[in-house]
Parts: sequence; C-alpha cells; structure tokens
Amino acid sequence: MLKKHLLPFLLCLALFMQTGLASANSGGSASAGGGSTAKLEAFVVNLSTTERYLQLSMALQIANAEVSEKIKMFMPKVRHTLILLLSSKDGEQLQSLEGKHQLMEEIKDRVNKTLELKEHDGVTDVFFENFVIQ
Repeated sequence: MLKKHLLPFLLCLALFMQTGLASANSGGSASAGGGSTAKLEAFVVNLSTTERYLQLSMALQIANAEVSEKIKMFMPKVRHTLILLLSSKDGEQLQSLEGKHQLMEEIKDRVNKTLELKEHDGVTDVFFENFVIQ
C-alpha cells in the first residue's frame, strides 16, 4: 500500500531532478588521470525492468577544454542518448562491478559518437558520483 503513495513522490522527484540544465566544467581534475572533467546533471530513469529505476550522477573525463564546450552545445542530444542507453538496462546487469564497467564503456562510446569524436580526442573516462538502483 505504501508503494502506491510513494510512486507519485518518486516520479515528481525524478522530474524535478531532470529539469535542471547540465553543466560542463573544464579544468576540474580527476583523481585517475588528472584531465579536465565535464559534470552532468543527475539522471533518473526507469530501467527495463518495470518497477525499478536508476538514479545516476557522473562526471566525464575529457581530453581538452574544447570538448567541454562541445558537450555544452550538444547537451540535449547527449542527455537523450544517455537516457535511452540507461533506460535499456536491466537492474540485475548493473548490480555487478562488471556491469558497471561495461556501462562506463558504453557511456564513453555513445557520448563520443554523439559528439563525433574519437576516444582520445573526446571523453576518455567516466566517473560515477552517485549510483542508486531502487
């Protein structure tokens, strides 16, 4: 019974979190590599399993500051691409460390493809800052 009352609250929370604009910050340093990073606004998506969702915050390590500007320019397309990717995942896949590493590679590949960049010229790594499946 509590689930029925909690669902509207969670949906409102998800909408609230997704309405913010994403920001890309060049010049931040990542602990594993020291490159610039672009921080994205949080994602809250339904997973392919109907009653589960993923709340995810991440930063992208980028090759240079120009990539940060390109991410800002293409942010709606980047977010769209990532929402489609994330919502296609099954919660069980993402529970394991291997599943998270695979997702990191897929995010990197999809963003670079969206920006029409090669890995060494674009997004070089993905850092999860928040990763919650419910």
